[in-house]
Amino acid sequence: MDLTPTTPPSDKREALKWYNRRAIVVAAAALARERGLSGFTVNDLAKEAGVSRRTIFNHFSGTEDAVLGSFTDSVSGLYGDFNDLIGARRFPDLSAALDAFADAAAQLDVIGTVCQAVFPFLPNTLTEASAPDSPTCVPRRPRKLPAEGSDELGLVALRATDSVNREIVGLLNNRVDDADPFEAHLLGEYLITTMTVCVDRWFAATGGDLTDQTRKLWQDLLSHAMDSLRRGFGP
Repeated sequence: MDLTPTTPPSDKREALKWYNRRAIVVAAAALARERGLSGFTVNDLAKEAGVSRRTIFNHFSGTEDAVLGSFTDSVSGLYGDFNDLIGARRFPDLSAALDAFADAAAQLDVIGTVCQAVFPFLPNTLTEASAPDSPTCVPRRPRKLPAEGSDELGLVALRATDSVNREIVGLLNNRVDDADPFEAHLLGEYLITTMTVCVDRWFAATGGDLTDQTRKLWQDLLSHAMDSLRRGFGP
């Protein structure tokens, strides 16, 4: 699976497809947060997105597929923001690239984006703080990353992170002077796995409740993880 472009193509026909798809996934995510995954129809989605039923089926097999599309777009958006922060810089070695990745990750609202992306897949047992117009997602009790309870979301998440990994490995090979392809591949895998473990640990500890305190926990987890990667795991 390739990452969805974060900006519209220059070709007018392709740009129209991009805008239609974007309208559909935004509408699908909003309806799913409000009504749950099975709480709306293709007709509801078409009306919310301002497109026809036919246009929806040109992009997705149904409403849940469109919501999954919103998840992959969130991943694409995060990588696009990361790429913007990294810019066109070159790095003398993989260690310098790791530092740049860690700095960029600390500046991005990774956990907020992930929380919003998985919100529609949470069970419909939410607190009043999780009203449809609330920007936070708050399940009643701590739980692990919801992908563990949704085979389809888990598969999409795996494909999306694999796509990001390929992009990161490509960036490392192209931007690091005399990069060893094997080591660049290893670092890419380490970075994606590190972020995934941090997200899982954060959900397990917070239940997905976004507050100043839990955001600080995210930053602490991320900082700890990056420090571990830098120094290795020896004595």
